[in-house]
Amino acid sequence: MSDLSAHTPMMQQYWKLKNQHPDQLMFYRMGDFYEIFYEDAKKAAKLLDITLTARGQSAGQSIPMCGIPFHSLEGYLAKLVKLGESVVICEQIGDPATSKGPVERQVVRIITPGTVSDEALLDERRDNLIAAVLGDERLFGLAVLDITSGNFTVQELKGWENLLAELERTNPVELLIPDDWPQGLPAEKRRGSRRRAPWDFDRDSARKSLCQQFATQDLKGFGCDKLTLAIGAAGCLLTYAKETQRTALPHLRSLKHERLDDTVILDGASRRNLELDVNLAGGRDNTLQSVIDRCQTAMGSRLLTRWLNRPLRDLKVLQARQGSIRCLLDNYRFERLQPQLKDIGDIERILARIGLRNARPRDLARLRDALGALPELQNAMAELEAPHLARLAAIAGTYPELADLLDKAIIDNPPAVIRDGGVLKAGYDAELDELLSISENAGQFLIDLEAREKARTGLANLKVGYNRVHGYFIELPSKQAEQAPADYIRRQTLKGAERFITPS
Repeated sequence: MSDLSAHTPMMQQYWKLKNQHPDQLMFYRMGDFYEIFYEDAKKAAKLLDITLTARGQSAGQSIPMCGIPFHSLEGYLAKLVKLGESVVICEQIGDPATSKGPVERQVVRIITPGTVSDEALLDERRDNLIAAVLGDERLFGLAVLDITSGNFTVQELKGWENLLAELERTNPVELLIPDDWPQGLPAEKRRGSRRRAPWDFDRDSARKSLCQQFATQDLKGFGCDKLTLAIGAAGCLLTYAKETQRTALPHLRSLKHERLDDTVILDGASRRNLELDVNLAGGRDNTLQSVIDRCQTAMGSRLLTRWLNRPLRDLKVLQARQGSIRCLLDNYRFERLQPQLKDIGDIERILARIGLRNARPRDLARLRDALGALPELQNAMAELEAPHLARLAAIAGTYPELADLLDKAIIDNPPAVIRDGGVLKAGYDAELDELLSISENAGQFLIDLEAREKARTGLANLKVGYNRVHGYFIELPSKQAEQAPADYIRRQTLKGAERFITPS
């Protein structure tokens, strides 16, 4: 919609934002609700099974609308993401008290099936991947990103058969392809395929943005400097991730070059019939993964699934794994490690959410518990003589300063969301403690303030009061007003009294 002059100021603001995201549902914050308008409202009402109503008129027509309470957002987002929908979150960023006309609003986040990071929207034991493809059947460049962990891989493949087999293996929930590809190609038939502008895949721009992201001069250190098609696809993924997250991505720190020659190649049909992690009915029961998965953490289960879906041919790696398994089975040593591993939890995704600036208080509490468990885990692993396990113990490390900081700062059982307050421990920050004390004991604070001011000024008739118009004030009888200290600022004159405020 280009001509907005006939619309109300509120709807003009809505359409300016909506026109930037025509293919995604827009959740438009109004007070305590996210409102959804026009065609988005009709679609959302059907998908979410909520009531479709109408709101006034704009441009001479009634406005179809539906809405959800802001505190119920997660549940509705989970349902839409599961259905493959993308949602634009538009928040109020202006101050209603000072705004002339509609309160200023801004898109703060775009939630798509492949770029969600919220715990409630994810399957904890399955990777949530997004992929991009560039090239043609002579040679394809494929990039795959897991924004919830920072795993970022690239490879180049010949022919549609190899590409489709890799897509079957990784099973991305979103697949980005160039908009100038012909219609009806096999990759576009996958659920979640989306077309992106050809310049998003520009190889020179991609190389620059990737080097900037990883703070390197080139990509040689990642072993993929000559994979021009895969680099173009990776650049598209990086652009898409930044576009949806609206923040820096500090947890994306490297690229990994995967090669078909390193693995046992399985076509899509063989993979499905082997029921590695999904059975023929689409579930997980009685799959190979469900039978052997005894991992103590969700990130361990995800790693095991990746290993099962990409069986290696590297004999050294396989022998190191087998030696580690033999060592852990000897005298049931693995049983001593399991409690420590359970305490580590899903630190991989917690760190990603911290990097994306959308971690919850309980994420920080779990990180505190994980860091606290690392020394015991390292001590337990010190007894293991397998070289591979010794290397892993050395890599794990401990972070006592960070563990101590989180222990001092975060209460034992914080609330689910930060808006509920009560996340930080008493004694962590003196200024916060003082503000909390004022909030919880406001009446006593005013009594104490009045007593202090009387003692400071020597004015026995001084009073501290409050009203909704002027807020808090200090009141003096007119006869004593001239004796007010120099730091008192006159605010209001009454019959027989003067009211003052102070600069701080």
